[in-house]
Amino acid sequence: MVERLLSVMQVATMLGVSRHTVYSWVSQGRLPIVKVGRRTMFQPAEIERWIGERSRRERSRSAL
Repeated sequence: MVERLLSVMQVATMLGVSRHTVYSWVSQGRLPIVKVGRRTMFQPAEIERWIGERSRRERSRSAL
């Protein structure tokens, strides 16, 4: 089954940040994207993985 892609606005809402922040992170190469024509889209599983990586980093930093 093909996973539905998320829009910039959906990812911004999911992460609790603005669309501008999402676009900024995309231009910095921080967020994994899928280009569909000229649209910037996101795979939900990749965004979830990205969130998990950051939360693991934060937990290991706070343990120091």
